[in-house]
Amino acid sequence: MLGAVRGRRTTSRTVTAGLAVAAVVLLGACSADPDDGDGTVSPSPTPTQTSAAPTTAGSPSGTPGTTATAPPSATPSSGAPAASLPAEEAATVVYPAPGASEYGDPEAAASGFASDYAGFENPTLSDFMQGDSRSGEFEVTPADGRLVTTVLVRQLSDDAWYVIGSSTRDIQVDEPVAGARSASPLGVSGNALAFEGNVLVQVRGPDGTVLGQAPVTGSGGPDPGPFAGEIPFTDPGSGHGAALFLTHSARDGSLEQVVAVPVTFGG
Repeated sequence: MLGAVRGRRTTSRTVTAGLAVAAVVLLGACSADPDDGDGTVSPSPTPTQTSAAPTTAGSPSGTPGTTATAPPSATPSSGAPAASLPAEEAATVVYPAPGASEYGDPEAAASGFASDYAGFENPTLSDFMQGDSRSGEFEVTPADGRLVTTVLVRQLSDDAWYVIGSSTRDIQVDEPVAGARSASPLGVSGNALAFEGNVLVQVRGPDGTVLGQAPVTGSGGPDPGPFAGEIPFTDPGSGHGAALFLTHSARDGSLEQVVAVPVTFGG
C-alpha cells in the first residue's frame, strides 16, 4: 500500500451533512448490488494517469494566490468502460467521471484522487477503513504529515470504485450540499480554519477540468470562522462535477487539505 500508515484508525469520522445524505441515497440505489459475502475486494493495477495538479501563486510569505490553474486531466483515459451509472449514483460521484472508472480496488481510487485529482504532493494513505462491503474511507496526509483529509470511496453498480467525497476537520461545508443542482455562480458557505483564513474554491467538470475558481475567507485561528461567497464558472449545463475547497501551506504553498462535494450541473 502506497506509504501506508499501519494500524491507524480515525477517532472521528465527521463529514458534512451533505455527504451523509448522499451516502443514504447511494445505499438505497445499490441495495440490489451483489455482495461477495466476506466484504473483501481484489486489488487490480492502478490506471496510468496524467494530470496537472492544481497550482497556486504564492506571495513571499507563502500565501496561496488565486491565479488560474491549468485544467488537470485526472480521469483514466484508456479503455474506459461503456457502462453508465444510474442517475442516483452518478449524482454522488466526485472522481473519476461517472461510468468511467477503471479502479478495481479502493486504494487505487483514493490514491488517484489524492495525487492526480486533488494535487497532494507525495501523500500517504492510511489502512483502508471499511464501512460496509462496498464502501469505506482512507486518511490522506500530505508530505509534511500534519493535516488529514478523509477520502470516502464506494464500489458502485458497475463494480468499479469511485471517490464520493472528502472531508477535513478544518473545513466544514454547508453549501453546496452533495448532489445539488448548481448553476453559475455557485453559492458556497461554511466554516473554515486556514492560514490567513484563505480557502480556494474550485468548480470542476466531470474530467477534472477547472471550470472556475475564487477565494473565500474563513478564520485564521484559533477557531474556525464562517465563510460565504459566489464562484462564477463556465456552466456546462448538464452532467456531474465537484466543488473543491482547498487550503494551502503558509510555508511553501503546497496543498494541505481538501473537501470535495459532488454537484450536478444545470440547476
